[in-house]
This record gives sequence, C-alpha cells and structure tokens, in this order.
Amino acid sequence: MYRWIVSAGLVFLVGGCTLDGRNIVDQRIAEARAVPPESLYVAYEGGQFGYINPDGEMVIEPRYEIAYVFRDGLAPVRVGEKWGYIDSTGRYVIEPEYLKITPFKKGFARVHVDGKQIYIKKSGARIGSQAYDFGYHFSEGLAFVMIDGKYGAIDTTGRMVIEPEYELGYFFAHGLGLVKKDGKWGYIDKTNRFVVPPVYEEADSFWGSRAKVKVGDKWGFIDTTGAMVIKPSYEDAWSFIESRARVKSDGKWGFIDTTGASVVNCRYDTAENFSGGYARVAMGTKWGFIDKSGKEIVPLEYREVKPFCCGLAPVRKTTKWGYVDTSGAMVIEPRFSRAESFHKGLAKVTFKGKEAYIDPTGKIVWSEKPM
Repeated sequence: MYRWIVSAGLVFLVGGCTLDGRNIVDQRIAEARAVPPESLYVAYEGGQFGYINPDGEMVIEPRYEIAYVFRDGLAPVRVGEKWGYIDSTGRYVIEPEYLKITPFKKGFARVHVDGKQIYIKKSGARIGSQAYDFGYHFSEGLAFVMIDGKYGAIDTTGRMVIEPEYELGYFFAHGLGLVKKDGKWGYIDKTNRFVVPPVYEEADSFWGSRAKVKVGDKWGFIDTTGAMVIKPSYEDAWSFIESRARVKSDGKWGFIDTTGASVVNCRYDTAENFSGGYARVAMGTKWGFIDKSGKEIVPLEYREVKPFCCGLAPVRKTTKWGYVDTSGAMVIEPRFSRAESFHKGLAKVTFKGKEAYIDPTGKIVWSEKPM
C-alpha cells in the first residue's frame, strides 16, 4: 500500500503555474519537448526538484520543494505547503491545493479535505460525495474505506457496494477481498459473500492464486476456494512473488513453489523476495543473489546489495558501490557513495558528494550542479 505524503510547514512558493510571461514560455518549451512520463527522473538542483529525461536533459525545471516519480501519467509535487499533480510537460493538471495526497493508481488518487479522505480522478473531479476516515487504493474496481471505525468497499463511481461492517478490509485480488470480522480473517467476494470463512488469526491478500494464512503458530497457503494447498508448517512465510514464496523453517529461510515443493532449501539467515528473476540472500552479514533454481549467481561476499534491474544490481563490500551483472562480474567499478537499482535505463547515484544518474555503462548522463 502507499504511504501518505504529508506536507511540512514551509512558506508557500509559486512556481510554474502563474500567468507571467516567463512561466508561459516555460510551459510552451515543456510542451514542445514532452516525453512519456514514466521515462522521466526526479533530479535535485539548486535546492529544488525538477525532472530529467533519459538523455540527462532537464525537461521540467527545478521549482518544487518535493517531487515524486510519475505514476499513471502524473507526478505529485509540492509547492509551499500544498500538493498538486503535474503532467510530463510540467503543466499542473491538478493545482496545488491539498495538504496530503497519494500518487495516482489505475486512474484514481486519495487526497485530504478537512481531515477526511476523498477520491479524485485524473481530471481532479471528485468521486461521489462521501468523505472517509481512511481508504485504500482501488483493486479490481473496488476500494476498502473506513467510516466510523468500520470498513466497507466502494466502486469507482463512489457507490458503497459493501456496507461498512468489518473491523479491517484490504485489497481485492483474484475476486476476493481480505476482511477481519470478530477478530478473525476471511475472504469475501464482490457480493459480500464469504468464500473463505473468517477463521484465521492472521492472513494476507491473494498473490498468484495463493494466500498465506496462519494456523496456530505455523503458516500455510490456501487457494481461492479456501482449500489448504500447502499445509501450515512454516515459522514464517511471505506471499508468492514471481511464483516463489520465501519461507522460514528451523530459523533459516528458503523458497517454495506454488505446489509447496521446496526449490531452495531453508539454509539462509536472511532472504528477500524475488525481483526480476533473482533474490537477495545472506549468510550472516554477507549478501549475494540466487536465481529461481537456487543457484548462487552472485557469491555471498557483499556487505549490502540491492535488487537487479536491467541486468545490473548495486553492490558494496566497503564504502563504495558498484554494479554486478547476472554472472556476478563487476561491470561498473565501485566508486559511488550511494547507488540505487536501475529504472528504465538509468540509476541514481551519489558521486563526489553530488546526486547523479548513470547509464548501464557507468557513464554519468546528468549530475547536480554546485549550489
């Protein structure tokens, strides 16, 4: 789920949305060089945030106190104390008027009005007339919301299709929503009929047609009919990601497939979910990577590693970060004091005290200018 973006008490600054000649020119320039929003990167320069394209060109000038990546075609930005949303030209689609907002997802976002949450469309139009104490993003056309301490669900028109009666309600997945009733967890369909009765002390939403549930002090997995397809036998477990679930037995972590077969024996002190076909694992304080068969493709010799993306992963043995490929070879030598995973062709790093972006060859395509 998304965290709320909360504004701090700063002086209101106007930038990029006034009608003076400079900003009109800025907007026309931005429109002329518009690029797909998901290919833009947040860049910090001169004490403010803007956006660069994959070539390292500043396409939306730095004028925001906080800026986030584009989601669903729009990016949340803060000017002064207020948040709004911009498109890939830097034009305000929704003017800064909210103190708290979430990124858009599947065409909808949540914003705070008078201490309550409401849902808005990408046009800025409000969905329905009801305000909520809390709400989650839409999944499979429904969103769980809380009114007076009880959870129900609305559709994308704002109509309450499941009346608020549950202690908690999470996302719909595979047609089933996770709800808590009388202290126990179960699963309802979109007509509010229990498909899996509320009998579990703990449970999670469905991922990959499996959901983890706790029976006594052990975790197992059910299918969408409620049948226990992987018996409760694990001290801890995570949901299936990329058809693998990490599970803990006798204090060690391994991975199973959706049939419950062990594909990586429980032998690691720490393990993370698979991402892009690879998982981070550790013995003691030494980290490396395995593939889905359990083969260690990057030896466990690093103090810290981050997920693979675009065939590269950030790793460090000492204070400097470099990047390895899926054979374990160091293809970008360690020279960065900070490094993030690649995203759509670029990775954010810190080099000689300045924020920068590099391409997969290690070339710096953009670097923060001195203040």
